[in-house]
Amino acid sequence: MNDKLTAPGVGTEVTIVRTFAAPRELVFDCFTKAEHLERWWGPHHFDVPFSETDVRPGGKIRIDMRGPEPYGVNEVHGEFLEVDRPQRLVMALRAFRDADGSWGIEHVSTFRFEEAPGGRTTMHLTTVVKQVSEALLPALEGMREGWSQSFEKLEALLPELA
Repeated sequence: MNDKLTAPGVGTEVTIVRTFAAPRELVFDCFTKAEHLERWWGPHHFDVPFSETDVRPGGKIRIDMRGPEPYGVNEVHGEFLEVDRPQRLVMALRAFRDADGSWGIEHVSTFRFEEAPGGRTTMHLTTVVKQVSEALLPALEGMREGWSQSFEKLEALLPELA
């Protein structure tokens, strides 16, 4: 694994490399089809009661991520910046809306999907924080772990979809 996290704050970068035992097209679909996202997105003990995607540059994405108490439901909103199926996907995402309607965090996530031997797929994720509120700075420490747990859930789902 080549996972890394830079110091928390604007410009925080999370890089994760993970190989999945599934073809590249299927892994790509798991990032773009709402019915798949709802089954793996979010850390352990979180689920997704609702999501929608419009997979095209400028198309919107929304994922309602529900955690255990006291978290409740956190809406993740964003847009697809680049869609090059099945090798590249870039999304701008916003989460943790404050009472005044402003977003607590905004980041851009770039996913590259490479074919690997044996019908497998190597995914390269780079997430860069573009804006973060003071209150969420401590949460950035867990960003890499949150993504990693999501990918563990995806890894467990892929055999069902293959």
